[in-house]
Formats: sequence, C-alpha cells, structure tokens
Amino acid sequence: MERLLSHIRHYPVIDNHAHNLLLPHESEKKGVISITTEAYGDALHATNTSLSHLRALTHLRTLYGCGHETDWEGILKIRKQWLQERPDELVRKCLNGIYAILMDDGIGGAKGPQSVHHFSWHDQYTQQPTKRIVRIETLAETCILDAVKQIGHIDAKNVNNEENLHTFWATFADLFEANVARAIEDPQVAGFKSVVCYRTGLDVQLTVTNPSEIPKLEAAISEILLQALTSSNSDRINGLDVACLKISSKGLNDWLVCKTLDIISAHSSQSGQQLKPIQFHTGLGDADIDLRTASPAHLKSIIEAYPAIPIVLLHASYPFTREAGYLAMAYENVYLDIGEVFPQLSHAGQVSVFRQSIELVPYSKILWSTDGHDLPETYYLANVQFREVLEKVSFTQ
Repeated sequence: MERLLSHIRHYPVIDNHAHNLLLPHESEKKGVISITTEAYGDALHATNTSLSHLRALTHLRTLYGCGHETDWEGILKIRKQWLQERPDELVRKCLNGIYAILMDDGIGGAKGPQSVHHFSWHDQYTQQPTKRIVRIETLAETCILDAVKQIGHIDAKNVNNEENLHTFWATFADLFEANVARAIEDPQVAGFKSVVCYRTGLDVQLTVTNPSEIPKLEAAISEILLQALTSSNSDRINGLDVACLKISSKGLNDWLVCKTLDIISAHSSQSGQQLKPIQFHTGLGDADIDLRTASPAHLKSIIEAYPAIPIVLLHASYPFTREAGYLAMAYENVYLDIGEVFPQLSHAGQVSVFRQSIELVPYSKILWSTDGHDLPETYYLANVQFREVLEKVSFTQ
C-alpha cells in the first residue's frame, strides 16, 4: 500500500475522467471564477466567499508565480498575461503529473465540440495518448440528425404519421446500435459514459427495452423531432434545431443506457474480449440535477443485471459517497471515481470524502480523475489538491 501511495504522490497517474480544453479565444472569455464550483447564473456571485475558492487562490498564486499578497483581480491580470504570452507553458504546467487522459468529449452535444480542442490535441502534454469516453446521450442526439438525413422526408406536417414514426424509430435505433458497436471496436475509445443522472435520474428501468415499450419511445422521439423542426432558431443541421435535440424523456434516456449495456454484453460474449466500462455521472452537479434521484443506490438493479460490465461511479457520488462505497465494496463490477471533489470542496471536505471512500472500498477499486474541463487550471487544482489530501489521510487499520 505504501509503495502505491508513494507512486501516486510523486509520479504521473491516469486521469480517468476529464473533458476538452477550450480553444485560446474561448478560454479568454470563460469566467475563471467557475473553476471551483458547479454554480452558475446568480448563484455564482457568492463563490468568492467559498472555502474552495479561497483555497484555490493559494494554489493559483503558486501556478502563476504571484506574490502571497496578490488578490483575485491581480491573479486574473497575471493569468491574462500567461494566456497571451505563453499559453503552451501554462497548459503544460497544469497537466504535469498526468500520465494519460480518458476524455469525455461529448459536452458539445450533437452540434459537436466546436469551441474546444480535439481530444488528440491533449496528447502533447501527457506521456500516453488520450483515449475517448463516448457519451451515449450525445451519440444518440447525433444519430437523430443522421436518421433525418438518411430518411429525408421528415417534416413538421408528417412527423406524427404512424408509419413515419415506425420508420424513424427503426432507423434511429439501428444507427445508435451500430455506433455503439463501432465504438466498442475502436481502439481510441476506452469506454462509455451516461449523464442520465442529469436528464431523468439514476432510477433506470430495465423493462424499457421490451418490445411493448416501443410506442412510448416513438412518441418521445416524435416530441423531440417536432420541437426541433418547429423551432425559430436559425442554427440548424439537417433541418433541425440542434439545441432542441437534448433527450429529456425518461423512457428514452433509460433505453439508451440499457441498450448500450446490452450491446456491450453481447459483443463480449461473441468476441471473448474484455468489456469496456461505462461511467455514470452520480451526485455532485449543478442545479439541473434532481438530488432525489442522483444517489448511486438507484443503480442497484443495473449493477446486478450486468455483472460483467465494469461500472464507474463518478465524482465520489458526493454527497452520497458512503452509498457509492457500499456498492463498490459489495459488487465486483463497481468502481468509485473520486474526481471533481478536487477542487470543488474545501480541504476538510476532500479529506472527509476520501476517508469515507476507503471506509469500505478496497483501494484497488478507487479511481482518480480531475474532471478537468474548459480551463487548464481545473486540471491543475485537482491534481495538486488530490496529492495534498493523500498526505493527510491515514491508511492504518
């Protein structure tokens, strides 16, 4: 155990869950205040009085080479100089200590991540190439666009026609299944991810893939199509407003999860290859999440129905860390990732989460990640603060 901890403290480690960095011109526009919080809008105004923000000040002064007396405004001025004069050096410093990144590059939705670097761009800052994590909801939204293009005759007048709906659903389902199968075979893909927690909650219903459920699924996708076809937004692809393609129907979201798991299982039984994992966003998030259905305890039926598929519970499932720890202890296929609490929580909160994680979970089933996204400083703070916490937690029996 001590040898493992020594390695983590002093050598590069795998970042099991992160996101693309913004392009330079987008990075300058992004509010840096957001790097220690999930708050947005009016809730963001109080962030500079949070312990996570105040702690980040100390680390950012070190990163930028500021004096200890430099205030937030001073830090922002020095950061702007770094972005203008030596942006490559800034990214390199922030990603130092990361061996490789498993990157969810699906934040941009069906329109694609137009404002961020391609996942492979990050390879220059790590020892090993970046691998993709395929976000299944984004994949599904892209398949809706492709299905419209393939069929070619869906419009607001005939979208609810029964025959058209049958055809569209069959086309969409075939495209989704084919793309998941292709991702399983793709060596650049390390696994899958679902944000069903954000969309409709983690209480996924296994029966949603039964043939009797197809009419409900067709109705759900019909509603999405109608909104996307009739929107007044001029930003359209294949005639659809891509902003309307967000899948928010519980039945359809549950189907995406279960169908993905079915395909992974079937592929493994046919090929004999090791199964690629699926990550689930759990717990910690912004105001879009309903905390009542964000506990990983809701995933028990999924975990038991697919015992061979590695299931990763992201973000320490905070504030449901003990529930996640119970699942990771009790089920062979469940792993606990403790990202995002670094740097979103105070130091005491991070120590508490880590201690709760190892109360039950074998340390071999605990994964680390930065949840780095948009700005390189998110990677830096997570990396530095995680290693600090390791120094504080006792691993004695």
